[in-house]
Order: sequence, then C-alpha cells, then structure tokens
Amino acid sequence: MAGLRDAKLLGGIGAILAIFPYISIVGYALILVSLKFISDETKKNSIFNNALYGIIFIIIGVFLTFYSLISLGFSFFLIFTIPFFITAIIASAILLIVGVYFFKKSLDETGNTLKVSYFKTAGLLYLIGAILTFVVIGFVVIFIADIFLIIAFFSMPEQYSPPVKTQT
Repeated sequence: MAGLRDAKLLGGIGAILAIFPYISIVGYALILVSLKFISDETKKNSIFNNALYGIIFIIIGVFLTFYSLISLGFSFFLIFTIPFFITAIIASAILLIVGVYFFKKSLDETGNTLKVSYFKTAGLLYLIGAILTFVVIGFVVIFIADIFLIIAFFSMPEQYSPPVKTQT
C-alpha cells in the first residue's frame, strides 16, 4: 500500500509537470494518483472523489472548447455555426469552472486533513484563475496556483497521524 511518502513524491513531480504545456496531462494524472494515495491513507474518500469529478468535468470542458473551435474553423455556413460556437463556449466555461470547483474542494479537504494550508491556497487560486481565464490574466493566476501546489506537496508530512478523539 502506497503511503504519504509516495503521494508526496508523485504529487510534487505531477505539480511540476503540470506547469509545462503538452505534458501537463501527465502531471495532472500523477496529481490524481497522489490524491488517491492520500485519500486511502487518511480514509477520506471525498479527497479522491472530488478530484476525480473535477478532472472529468475539466476534460469534458476542454474537449468541448477544442471541438467548438475546430467546428468554427471548418464551417462553410457561419450563420449556423456562430450560435453553436457561442453556446459551446459558454457550456465549456461552465464545465471548466464546475470542474475546478470540485478540484478546489479536494484540495481544501487535503489541506484540512494534512494541516498544509498551501493546498487550500492552491485550490482558491485555481478557482480564481479558472474564472479569470476568459480575461487572459487567469493563466498567470493558474501558474501561481501550480507553484503553490508544488510547495504544498513537498510540504506534506511523510506520515499521517489521525486526530485524537477525546472522550467527554
């Protein structure tokens, strides 16, 4: 069974790879595996489930964005394509923001469980960046969120000590 040491290493490497275009998908896959390890170690399934839902929504949103851009480029009848394009872009924006919201919930739960506040900061910056991406400055905010995620993973403890329940 993989522990927090493996999650720390995989998550840190994944967060570094997430910065670079074209290989960022590998980075996010490693982050997802790392969050699964953390979820298993801490017995909190919501960490992995929220991250998985978030990644699924994000993938669908990115696919819809690319599909709408490609269909706009190959269309001969712009009068029919423009309404589809606008609808698809709005739908993909909603899917991306919902996906990042689920990913933020996962990072918040991870930060609260492991007592590493950088996870919560990264999650908040991802959400702000996703909203501001349509104004272009969001990409800078997402880059900063990636840096916070790198710091968060490498700041994790290597062993998890569950909170002690006191009897009253």
